[in-house]
Amino acid sequence: MIEHGRGSGGTGPLPGRQSAMESWPDLLAFVHSVRAGSFSAAAREAGKTPSAFSKRVARLEEQLKLRLVVRGAGGLRTTPEGQEFYLRLQRAMDDVEEACAQAAQARAPRGLVRVSTQSDVGRDWLIPRIASFTRMYPQVELELSLSDKVVDLLSERFDVALRVGEIEDGRLTRRPLGRFRNCICAAPSYIRERGIPRTTREQAGHVWLAYLRGNRQEAWDPTTQQRVVIRAPYAADSNAALRQLALDGLGIARLPELTVLEELRRGALIRLPLEGPEEEGTPISLVFPQGKQLASRVRAFVDFFADEARRSLPQARALGR
Repeated sequence: MIEHGRGSGGTGPLPGRQSAMESWPDLLAFVHSVRAGSFSAAAREAGKTPSAFSKRVARLEEQLKLRLVVRGAGGLRTTPEGQEFYLRLQRAMDDVEEACAQAAQARAPRGLVRVSTQSDVGRDWLIPRIASFTRMYPQVELELSLSDKVVDLLSERFDVALRVGEIEDGRLTRRPLGRFRNCICAAPSYIRERGIPRTTREQAGHVWLAYLRGNRQEAWDPTTQQRVVIRAPYAADSNAALRQLALDGLGIARLPELTVLEELRRGALIRLPLEGPEEEGTPISLVFPQGKQLASRVRAFVDFFADEARRSLPQARALGR
């Protein structure tokens, strides 16, 4: 595994277009050596000598006036500058490989797609469909980042993001999938024991599972369509935990529809027909940087999951495309 090391030397300009093309064998030697972890391993894979790889990388460092790797008994360590350079080259080479494949009329998309998604949607809707995507596009590699932090796609170099909420960044193109709504549900065992609360008065006599926000317990009031502070026997600060409590028959939960589609489909949870207006929901979209044509690997990802949304989100009102 490549570790980051401390670099030395000045930060010179990258070679120009002509010199970059002339340096292509040196660039390849650098990328292959970093991937393999040592000059010896890279040389074995290429059927060349370790000294040939070492000389090419040294020549590249001299041309750039920048130290890229630290050589040691344990193999190679990239300097911070070398690691950044390596990541950019790796993505560029993926693009070059794809361009060559398209020029040779290779139809299959290939290369790396970096995806950012919010935690619940990523874990419960996106990831269970990755295997189907991979079977359709076996040459596409995926890096998935699950976080509730809204990342900057451009500065953090993500190709696409699955977002819940309005998109206000004018640098991004939005592909609407539908609406992210919540549903109020309970397990059949809870309903058999306690019944279905069909009126506002009946709702007061039921066990509501609370979302723990800081030191406050909150539940959804279907009548007022507002979150209210309550004191509940069971509370948790994650939807995954609340889903499990509901599955265990401990109470009624309000959960994101996307995270319980499978449980609703097989009857492990039952949507409760409570009084009150239907929740409008929040837009859910795939977003990607605008202003350039999507690489075929990214287009394949966007189109695949847009189709999946149409098939798998029967309760999410489709938005116009």
